[in-house]
Parts: sequence; structure tokens; C-alpha cells
Amino acid sequence: MIEARDRNWCLLMAPLFQYPDAGYWEHASRAAAGCPADVRTQLDTFLAEVSNLPLASLEESFIQAFDLNPDCALDIGWHLFGEDYARGEFLVKMKGEHRKYGVDEGSELPDHLPTVLRLLATMPEKEAGQFAPQFLAPALIKIRSHFKDAAHPFVRLLDILSACLASAGYQPATEEVVHE
Repeated sequence: MIEARDRNWCLLMAPLFQYPDAGYWEHASRAAAGCPADVRTQLDTFLAEVSNLPLASLEESFIQAFDLNPDCALDIGWHLFGEDYARGEFLVKMKGEHRKYGVDEGSELPDHLPTVLRLLATMPEKEAGQFAPQFLAPALIKIRSHFKDAAHPFVRLLDILSACLASAGYQPATEEVVHE
């Protein structure tokens, strides 16, 4: 597994899963430059795809991908636990982890993907090595499985994030994929 200082790609990928703004392409360029080498080509392809889109189109694409389809929402606890009480416990635990490592959640729930990526970047390796395969990687698999359009640019971005996790050695065990 990689060391914590090598998880800066988490910080670089986090803004790519936030609602796009005028700086989105700059964030994507920085992420491409700082992601694991074996994933860089995929991120360059994503950047080439979205760099031709006007901001309004990118915003619309993001909304259609993650906001209008609850099956693809970026709140990982929902994908792992649904509306079960276990999600509430997970949210409380996540809030505590954010406080512990000084990660600002902003106005989002503590299990929102960009916030979780910032948390993963700050965790010690032992904790990150347990958290990512148990929670983050399985949630990404579930989110990805709900996309109907395999050519959607944000499908590529989910695949890139999964590849970054795999490159870091954070692959879920088969029995950990479903938490419901």
C-alpha cells in the first residue's frame, strides 16, 4: 500500500466530484498531473472530453449524473446501507473522523464523496487501508453499476477514481462489496 503522503491524488480528485464551476478544467488538469502514473492516461482522456464542453453543458451533465438519479448520488453511506439505521451510525462515525483529522465537511453530509476523499488523504495509512476497501471502493462499485450510459463522462471519472484506489491497493474483498 502507498504511504499517506502519496495520497495527494485524493485531494486532487475531490473537486472533480463537486458541482462544476469555472475552475473545473483547471482542477482536472491538476488531478491529471498528480494522479498515479498508471491512471494518468485515463484522466487525460476525461480532460479532453470535458474540455470541449461549455460550463453549462458540464453542469447539466453533472446534475443528470449525480443529482437527478438517486441511484448515483455521491453520498457513499446511502449506497452501502440505504435508509437503514446503520447509515445513521455511519454518518456519526464519519463526522467524528472528519473532526479527528480536521476535514471541513462544508454544507454536505459527512459521507459525501468529495469530503470522503479529503478525509482519506489525511488518514494514517493503517486507517486508510481499512476504510477505503471496506467503504469507499464498494460504494463506487454500486454507484457505477447504476449508470445506464457507459459513455457518460462522469462514468469515466468514477472508473478513474476506482483505478486510483486499485493502484493504491484499496480494492474491496468480494464479501465487502455489499453492506446492506
